[in-house]
Amino acid sequence: MESKNQELIKLIDNAIAVSNQIKLEKNADYLNNVINILQNLKTQVVENQLTPSEGVLTLGLSRGVADWVDSLDSPLLKAVGNIEKYYQNNF
Repeated sequence: MESKNQELIKLIDNAIAVSNQIKLEKNADYLNNVINILQNLKTQVVENQLTPSEGVLTLGLSRGVADWVDSLDSPLLKAVGNIEKYYQNNF
């Protein structure tokens, strides 16, 4: 279980880094909300408070990011998609 949490934390950290990079490049303050959500998710994982997906639940990250992202092949959309996929397959 610990390694699953560590892998999910790595994916979350990557998405936070991508968000911060886009925020710097495009002066996109709207990413603050995404970053806060990702940080809260990371806290839930660290504290073992993440609700199990059981292969059904999603975190809603992809949908939230897809609403305003420039392109469907955005690095941020891919990063949160990886989080969603890992969560559904492993939690």
